[in-house]
Amino acid sequence: MDKPGVLIGEKPVVSMDVVDGKIRLTWKTSLLNRTLDYEISKCVGCSLCLPCPWEAITLGPVQETASGRIEGAPLVNVDPDICTFCGLCDSSCIYGAFDAKYESEGAVNDFTRISGTHEIDEEKCAPCLLCAKVCPTDSLDVEVKVDHKKKLVTYKGEEHAEGTIKINEDKCSYCGLCEILCPEAIKIFWSEEVKPPDFKPAVGIRVDEDHCDYCGLCQDICPDDAIEVKCTKSSARKIKQPTITGKLIHNDETCIKCGLCATVCPYEALKVEKPFTGEVKIVKLEKCDPTGCNNCFNICPVDAIYPTGTKDKIAILDHCVYCGACEHSCPYDVLEVQRDSYLLNEVECTREWEQARKLFFDAVIGKDPPPSGLFERLISVKPIQRLHVKTSTAKGWESEDGERKSAMLSAQRIKELLRDNPRLHLQFERGNTDKLIESIKKTQEAPREE
Repeated sequence: MDKPGVLIGEKPVVSMDVVDGKIRLTWKTSLLNRTLDYEISKCVGCSLCLPCPWEAITLGPVQETASGRIEGAPLVNVDPDICTFCGLCDSSCIYGAFDAKYESEGAVNDFTRISGTHEIDEEKCAPCLLCAKVCPTDSLDVEVKVDHKKKLVTYKGEEHAEGTIKINEDKCSYCGLCEILCPEAIKIFWSEEVKPPDFKPAVGIRVDEDHCDYCGLCQDICPDDAIEVKCTKSSARKIKQPTITGKLIHNDETCIKCGLCATVCPYEALKVEKPFTGEVKIVKLEKCDPTGCNNCFNICPVDAIYPTGTKDKIAILDHCVYCGACEHSCPYDVLEVQRDSYLLNEVECTREWEQARKLFFDAVIGKDPPPSGLFERLISVKPIQRLHVKTSTAKGWESEDGERKSAMLSAQRIKELLRDNPRLHLQFERGNTDKLIESIKKTQEAPREE
């Protein structure tokens, strides 16, 4: 029985609007509402959504945006007249630029998606400031508490000490612990921009020896063995070892899982699996001009590509996520991004259509779709019974010699009628063949195109 208010053969209402800085596509019927939000600010113009099987997504002005000639433009275009709101773009976008939702009784909004993993070993984590300062997406926040040096060093009488302190800045990762411990004597000059290839968050570190008593605590807590302290003389004192407390907070929604934090962590407290494995090939180095063109450097969301200043011109670092933004931003086709495999965050329940979703993921990494198409369906149907039509007096249905022409069309023609007319198909399934017979007559009377 049809539900109240549900129209047979109802045509969905499709619209596109801008809501809260997002381009919102909607598809509405009395039974189901579908929504696809595209957030321009999160899109980097990569190629992860381009294998759309419906060809509803095309690239926007990626090169113009990367060069600074255009600002705030959508880097991909979604055609609302073609989009089926399947959510494949949502499940492949590692930047969260797409959000597909379905509203109806029993609608499912969780599905398998490509996503890396990020793990924190709290026993190994100091914590320190380093990973939070280098994270390209600001997905890490840290709370650090270190006992102040004045509370740890107690003099019995006069405060006096002599010695030397040296900091090897080539070893220093600028974790920040020494400055928190002793801000009077140690000063770190933090940088506003953290750049490749070393990603050091500071430009230097200095010691004010007028406020240093060479207690050696900064040397003890330095994870890089970058500080060397020698105390040659001091008055009587008692030194306690500092305790470091706090926690590292990870925002999984904004984290791309590039792994840069794990690369720089001096304690090996972070473990990251990237969403893709792959390779970026420099295929036309002779056309690269890193002094006049900065497109790939500007567009890369994780700062994984940089100018070397040598004959190699550019280099790609290990925390590249192989999204393809650099390839599409290059006006000279210098780069070619290849993806070899992907990591999935799978839903707990097993659904047959999730297997079809994996075919799309294979297309994202460059695998050819099945010969019959991206979504192959195995459908079994009952054979259509032969239909007999009563003799018609209409011209063309009875010959001059009085012999009645057969009203039976081929099974292939009947399939075409049922496929092209959903209402007719529905009536036929309910046992009402009158409409089908009428349609057969019309197609027989109408001239066929050769």
